[in-house]
Amino acid sequence: MIDKIINFLFTNHFEKHRKNTNFTVNDIQKYFIYKDGSHTLKIILPGWGNGVSWTTKVLARRLSQRGFSCLVYSLPRTILPYDPHIAPAIFNIVKESIKENIVNIKSQYNFKKIDIISTSLGVVTACLIANDNKDIINTFFIVPGSCLASSLWDGVRTQRLKQIYEAQGMDKEKLKKIWHSLAPKNNISILSSKGIFIAISKSDKVIPYSYGREFAELSKKLYPDTLIKENLHLGHYLTTVKYYLFGKELLK
Repeated sequence: MIDKIINFLFTNHFEKHRKNTNFTVNDIQKYFIYKDGSHTLKIILPGWGNGVSWTTKVLARRLSQRGFSCLVYSLPRTILPYDPHIAPAIFNIVKESIKENIVNIKSQYNFKKIDIISTSLGVVTACLIANDNKDIINTFFIVPGSCLASSLWDGVRTQRLKQIYEAQGMDKEKLKKIWHSLAPKNNISILSSKGIFIAISKSDKVIPYSYGREFAELSKKLYPDTLIKENLHLGHYLTTVKYYLFGKELLK
């Protein structure tokens, strides 16, 4: 129920007032919190939406209080463009920019360990960055989906964007082919297996549970030490709130 209520607010305010502007590298916003003496950098990749939410700020503050440095990203809603064909190029811009930032900041501050905490759409970017990347040690996936195209097509929050795609002659199978390279399930074959945490909800309507479960099961198959936490009633948004505000798993 909470997923549907929040989706109603997004659809009737934020998405209706979204401008169809082109994405550029300058749209990638970030802020860095350095904790003196820290040897670990926690990168936070939140879900879809403009700006940094108050829950993300709370998580960054919790991590800082535990002695971690934090690099928090914010990506605009235009990362999912009205033209689906250009999405892979957009995500590639994001991937290369963040990977370059990681190299530079690791060198400057001599971090020994880098973890990624990703949520919802942020999981897509996290997998692109972490796969076959020895700099990333632990990966945390909150309410992930195995396939971006399927999640968008079937999720309650992205129905307006689905309608825009349908008006262009798109269907789910076509979108899956165009976005094949973006599907998280296709970008976790060479993750660091030192620590993988996944949180999903059976009542998730934003990224339907079946896609979260598929991602979790694949990760467990590839990396048997994957820790999976599943809840029954929290849904997409409250699961995120639970781990951002109270979860001890992200503080390790």
